[in-house]
Amino acid sequence: MPKVFPCYAPSERDLVRDLAAFLERGCGVEVLLEEGEIESGEDLISKVAEGLSADVVLVLLSPDSVPARWVLERWKSVFWEQPAALGTSLATLLCRDAKFPDLLRRNHFYDLRHNHLSAFRAIKRWLMSLAPLAQHPPFSPALQPAFTGRDAELETLCTLLADAPGIAALVGAPASGKTALALEFARRRRDEFDIVFWLTCGARSLPGLAGDLAFQLGVRLDRDLETNLNEIRHLCSRHRCLLVLDDAVPATAALLAPRGRTSVLLTTRHLDLPASLSATEIPLADSFPPNADAIRDLAGDARRLLSAMCACAPSGFPIGMASRTADIESLEIKDLLASNVQKGIVLPLDENGPRFLIPAGVRERAALRGDSGRWARHHARTVADLFGSPPPDSPDLTAYWPDLQHAFRGALEADWTLASTLARRGVAWAKAQERLAEAFEMLQDWSRVAGEHGDRRVLEDCAWEQVWILEHWGRTTEARELDTIRREHFADQMSFRF
Repeated sequence: MPKVFPCYAPSERDLVRDLAAFLERGCGVEVLLEEGEIESGEDLISKVAEGLSADVVLVLLSPDSVPARWVLERWKSVFWEQPAALGTSLATLLCRDAKFPDLLRRNHFYDLRHNHLSAFRAIKRWLMSLAPLAQHPPFSPALQPAFTGRDAELETLCTLLADAPGIAALVGAPASGKTALALEFARRRRDEFDIVFWLTCGARSLPGLAGDLAFQLGVRLDRDLETNLNEIRHLCSRHRCLLVLDDAVPATAALLAPRGRTSVLLTTRHLDLPASLSATEIPLADSFPPNADAIRDLAGDARRLLSAMCACAPSGFPIGMASRTADIESLEIKDLLASNVQKGIVLPLDENGPRFLIPAGVRERAALRGDSGRWARHHARTVADLFGSPPPDSPDLTAYWPDLQHAFRGALEADWTLASTLARRGVAWAKAQERLAEAFEMLQDWSRVAGEHGDRRVLEDCAWEQVWILEHWGRTTEARELDTIRREHFADQMSFRF
């Protein structure tokens, strides 16, 4: 834990205590409060020299702390040369009007005379920047061009989540602007956190969400779901993170939300969810429905693109997925996409990639045209082809994995042959990525529907793969029981190997 050494006069004790409490809650540092107070016989410069063994020194300037004379040779060495040599970071804080060298304003200078909270937040952001967790964050919240207002809600979220670890929930009906507000808060305040994670929950399963969060954390977890969840919550709780659970539902939110130093932001339409998680509820009463006329008037490639995007994963999709599904060249999509973003028909989700999101209200209106089933099948075939023979320019299919899971669930009800193709390719990919909990879940779903279809070959293939995964997890009793069933019922079937 980084140590912060504040150098201050006794008259500033209350202010420094408030600052120390804010920094310790908000960015996980240890403030050496008692050690930094200037005692009789000491002066500010000697106290700064004493504190240079800490990671950070905060120099608080006031009429009671500044020396009568600033001797250049003395303060320049202590404020600049020695910190540079020792690797100590130093900032200057002006508490009350005082005389000091103007050079001190040039580097990490904060004015506390007018707005303590604003200055505290700026100091916290500077401290967080000294040791960034990720050079290339896995999620980078995108600018929302159609976003306006909500200043009060943004400030409330900052107090609840950025100033200290906490959990808050944006509650409202579809099209109330929950997701756009969460994205805009995450974008504006990302410097207040080590890292921002984003999961769009909705109908997604717990193994899939856990797998996505593990990927964002930069770890591979090849154990069973319960073990993976425990490890994820432990990793998150150790860092000053923001985890956004968009479209959160009771079945998954409680198991995903960590505690510790992480702040959690939920968006949900489930009115009872905030209380169950002890989250502070922020209701969004105003409704911002999608532009019905703009959706209805779309024609040609614009309509084709929206239909393709509505068929993609509701949790967000790369623009390349929409391009392949719509069979429109990426260069042609640029202007169509920009127009829909400005109208709020499409939400930019992640600057990495980039990825986009179709609001629930837009999906509902687009579904009224009656062609969603056709586009879902086209999307599923596109995903199957992508995972069957990945193009040279897209060797990493992680960004497309939610699309395969989404397509597989739809195909299980509509096209058994296509569902089986997606399952084979999905299980093979998940195993290669060591996302075994997701592979196991897919095998369970595939096996369940195979029983309804009487497909004994798929039943045996699923059992064979599940036995292997259970043995890898050390669940040998379950593996032996399943292998016995497989041998008794499917011994006459030729086994297909992935």
